[in-house]
Amino acid sequence: MQSLECLRPSAPMDCLATVLDSSYITPTIKSIWVHLSNPEFRFLPGQSVWPKFERDGRKFSKIYSIASSPERCPKVELCVSRVGWSSAYIQDLEIGATIPVRGPYGLMTLNQLPKRPRLYVAEGSGIAPLKSQIDWLRDCGYSQPVWLVLANPETADCLPYHDYWRSLQQTWRPFHYVEAIHCSPESALVAQDLDLSQFEIDICGVGDRVSEIYEFILSMGANPNQVRSEKFIAF
Repeated sequence: MQSLECLRPSAPMDCLATVLDSSYITPTIKSIWVHLSNPEFRFLPGQSVWPKFERDGRKFSKIYSIASSPERCPKVELCVSRVGWSSAYIQDLEIGATIPVRGPYGLMTLNQLPKRPRLYVAEGSGIAPLKSQIDWLRDCGYSQPVWLVLANPETADCLPYHDYWRSLQQTWRPFHYVEAIHCSPESALVAQDLDLSQFEIDICGVGDRVSEIYEFILSMGANPNQVRSEKFIAF
């Protein structure tokens, strides 16, 4: 276990990832747990790994955010949405299958406990790096308010980790879960009437949606110096 005073990632390294478990958490999104072969692997909550594989004669690599707390290393969780041939390959790996990966990578991270309340806004599998942060804050006994606003444009009535978030809200007092079902996260956020100037805010979603959510949050009074965003490309 890494102490709060020295939470640092390892330099990017090559590992062999062995699939331990794979299950659907929505009709299109899977939670995939893997075991990494290198015991020196360490990451910051919010970082990613880079699976390297070949399919149909094509070498391909794509970064996937880690969805679990660093406290679970060398086991890590990937959250993979089935939107193209690369994600389908990852989703279809059987228990016991192995795949080379390299990491960690990524800059929208935590390396110490924040001093302000946290707000997370995610769409679809963009929840992955934010879940890593939330789980780590819970593991550390973080006591500031933590809000999650979650939507899923792919399947509006199926939010990733839905039951988990509801349970976490019951067992961890600082955590507040806002379900954006059949509505945008912007609409769901307005209903909460939060003073966003008090929050550190992380946003993760697909493509241009990130910019839209970012601008909306600034219009609600968020401090731009306290807002970070990350987008992913679905393929």
